[in-house]
Parts: sequence; structure tokens; C-alpha cells
Amino acid sequence: MLDYSAEAARYDETRGGLPRAQAAADAVRRLVPGGTLLDVACGTGLVSGELARRGLRVLGVDAAPGMARIARGRLDVVLGDACRLPVRDASVAAVSTIWLLHLLPDARPVIAECARVLRPGGVYVTTVDKRASHGPGGRPSPSDASGLVIAEASRHGLRQDTESTFIGHGQGGPAPDPIYRLLSFTRL
Repeated sequence: MLDYSAEAARYDETRGGLPRAQAAADAVRRLVPGGTLLDVACGTGLVSGELARRGLRVLGVDAAPGMARIARGRLDVVLGDACRLPVRDASVAAVSTIWLLHLLPDARPVIAECARVLRPGGVYVTTVDKRASHGPGGRPSPSDASGLVIAEASRHGLRQDTESTFIGHGQGGPAPDPIYRLLSFTRL
């Protein structure tokens, strides 16, 4: 797996930079009505910072010290494990996991943890089927397959509400830019 602390200094420039972050933030913001958003695996905070500019109070969590160090220049951030979030039960209005689940061998513990920290009526937003978004022949990672995410979220009291898409500017290489898919869930 990629060493995200070592990659932090060049992460934004190699992942579509501000245009991709703005597209992601616009799509997430359409699904999150307001309040405090816990951005799990916030990385450098580029997307999180854009969400804050769109009216959300954002707290970032990332496990990579290098990523958190850069993110601190953009928002409040803490070091933390996505499977043991440093947040009380039922304490936040919204949680996001953007471009995280596909990296995990098993996303179920992270989905359960996101459900734990959401207050009733809160919203969980996540990207799904990331590899499939990169065009023909792309197959979803088993951990971010939409069917698995929906089933696991349901097991933890989350109801799937809606979905959105956005263009991953600068991520297509020689192929067209990918279209990423977001699902939103409400805590019952």
C-alpha cells in the first residue's frame, strides 16, 4: 500500500488538484444539509477545505501524519484510525469517506464506525465503485462495491437515500476523466 505520509507533499498535484477537489466538494455538499462534517481519511484537506468554504464545519481525521500536517493548514484535523474514530457516539451531523473504502481489505469496520458517530438523522456520504469509474474493464474493489456498502450501512441503521456523481478532473491520464459515484445514507 502507498505510504501516504511520504506521498503527502505531492499528493494534490498528482491527484487532480483543486479542480478535482472542487468537483468532489460540490457533489458532497449537495448531499449534506449542514452542521459538522467529519471527513474520515481527509488526506491533505483539499476537499475538506473546499467543503468548509461551502458552509460546513469540518473536522478532518487521517491516519497518516504527513497528510494531517498538510491538512492542518486548511482545517481542524486530528490523527486517527478510521476503525476507531476519536469522536463520541451519535455526535456529528455528517460523515464522509471520499476515496477511502476502495483502499481497504474490508470496509465493513469503517462503515460501522461511521454509523456509530452519526447522530439520528445524520448523513453518511461515501464514494463507491471507484475502479469501475475509470472506464470499461474497470472492476470495483470488493470493499467499495456499492452492493456491499449499501448492505453494510443498512446493518448499522443507515438508510440509503440518494446518489450523485462528479468528474475526477485530472485523473483520466490518456483516458477521459473518470466519473465518480457518491452514495448518501441517513442514520435512522
